[in-house]
Amino acid sequence: MYFFRRMLGSKIGGYIAVGFLLLIGVAFVLTDMSGTGNLTFQLPGTSSNAIAKVGGRAITAEALQSRAQTIFERMREENPELTIDQFLNEGMLRQVADDMISTQALIVYGEKNGMRISKALVDAQIASNGAFVDATGNFSETVFRQLLAQRRISEKDFRDDITAQIIQQQVLAPVGAGSRAPDGMVPPYAAMLIEERKGELFAVPSAAFAPKEPPSDAELQAYYTANPGQFTIPERRKLRYALVNLSRFESAAAPTQAELEKAYKDKASQYKARQVRDVSQLILTSEAAARDAAAKARAGQALADVARGLGLAAMKLADQEQDKLAGQTSADIAKAAFAAPKGAVLGPYRTALGWAVLHVDDARETAGKTLEQARAELEPEVRAAKQKVLFSEFLNDIDNKLGEGSSFAELAKANQLTLVETPLLTKDGKAPDNPAYQPDPAVTEMLKQAFNMSVDDDPQIVPVKEDEEAAIVAVSDVVPGGPPPFAQVKAAVQVAWGLSKGAEKARQAATQLAAELGKGAEPGAALAKLNIPQIQRQPIEARRADINRNGGQIPPPLEALFTLGKGATRMLPLENNQGFVVVRLDSITPQDPLKVPQLIASTQAGLANVLGGEYARQFMTAIQRELGVTRNDAAIAGVEKALREANGGGGGQ
Repeated sequence: MYFFRRMLGSKIGGYIAVGFLLLIGVAFVLTDMSGTGNLTFQLPGTSSNAIAKVGGRAITAEALQSRAQTIFERMREENPELTIDQFLNEGMLRQVADDMISTQALIVYGEKNGMRISKALVDAQIASNGAFVDATGNFSETVFRQLLAQRRISEKDFRDDITAQIIQQQVLAPVGAGSRAPDGMVPPYAAMLIEERKGELFAVPSAAFAPKEPPSDAELQAYYTANPGQFTIPERRKLRYALVNLSRFESAAAPTQAELEKAYKDKASQYKARQVRDVSQLILTSEAAARDAAAKARAGQALADVARGLGLAAMKLADQEQDKLAGQTSADIAKAAFAAPKGAVLGPYRTALGWAVLHVDDARETAGKTLEQARAELEPEVRAAKQKVLFSEFLNDIDNKLGEGSSFAELAKANQLTLVETPLLTKDGKAPDNPAYQPDPAVTEMLKQAFNMSVDDDPQIVPVKEDEEAAIVAVSDVVPGGPPPFAQVKAAVQVAWGLSKGAEKARQAATQLAAELGKGAEPGAALAKLNIPQIQRQPIEARRADINRNGGQIPPPLEALFTLGKGATRMLPLENNQGFVVVRLDSITPQDPLKVPQLIASTQAGLANVLGGEYARQFMTAIQRELGVTRNDAAIAGVEKALREANGGGGGQ
């Protein structure tokens, strides 16, 4: 599946798989609905269902199930069609278990070797996390504690999880740092990226072999019962919300005379009359050379020409006020420059860099502005700043009243806010009961937070557009994910049943076709011989460098194209019993990578990352060996079974 390849390839691939939990990061803990979000330890002998023991500490099956469930739910937020069977069949439970073991091994190793993470560093990580900002975009301790309370996470456990992540970064990053691929290793890999491969794809649809006779209701009901995951609808939520826009406060934000006067005073330096100078400066190493250069400049030669004759360049200092020029030269030089007229030559002066000669290129005065003259530019600035303050104060007042027990409806009525209710929506904004529904951008933003809320939570303030719009949001209904009633999806069940019946015959036909093509048969003749109905043909060609630009989302037929020898074939299944495809590689055209210097450089950098990751893996293996890590495969299998049962899954592959 593309989603797993993207997760395990582009995001984790550079280092060790333990980085998977780092990617989940602080947000991972916030979505843990089952408890602390932290790894669960027990002392040796206290747990009969430990999935592993690390340095005398046990990681429980309950902890693995909780974390795997949370990660599954987070991945399903990005890909709502993801089922628990797909998640488990792709090996994700084993990945999560490996990550938990690696994480704890690093923590124990760090403690054993005296690593200590300061509270200040953990505080900084918390303060920089976007999950804890209020409607004004700033860190809020209130939001921080509210979110922890909603997820039933103690602050200690949350801090422990951040500490573990920091130790991971500090231990692993140096291991792979500075890795470099040998020069001779690079060209062969670079050549693989730009070789051109051409082939052909043959699609054999299961629908072509589906039974002609319609199934009975009993058959459909039996298929539906045996395959609930195929018809599962993700969790849905109904929202009640009211929007608060910055424009609401436009009239109340009209600047007063006192506010304008204060703004004018705060910008006094900007509006005062200004004397400015443009000067050129030449620095020389001796006083004699500087006096000679000054004499030539006073005689009428441009200072730039004097400098050029000495093999040097004069520095231009433009639009300088006296204080600014003093900072770049000295107070005495600046004072002299502002006392001299345009065209004057000054110096030489002794400076820290040598002897300075200056030429006053221009002297001018910029008139200041009175308050009335500055009013046109001050008014919109003051109004905008005042609007933001009123906007923030209004939202904070609403938030406080909600916390004190005021009802959403009462507050909406008292503040002339319009209450809106959405249909039941999935995380990605789809309304299965109302396919025509399209969420506006505001609702899309609300859904991100709403799926971290429950029906019992107080309404929350959700930023929609930073400093411009926010929403007061409550969850009024939650429908857990699962298959809908049979009658509601009967038509879809019938299609799926037909595909399942035709899939075996489609497999047989595709297997025969792959064998014929693999023997070198001409495609037209092979298809005529086998008489496969509704087959579709499509030429395919690609370079690795091109398909790698898709963020890891490589279609399996293209992936197969780069694992085959010339003339070879491979059969691939389509998802959901749609059928099978046969891929044949017809030609490979090599290219010279040495003609593409940028490719050599990028390939060398990529190989360095791979080597760094390999060093990290070897380091982790050595740590686990030193700590005597043991695994309980039976307990892990029990967790897999429990996850399937809890999420409406079927059997494994």
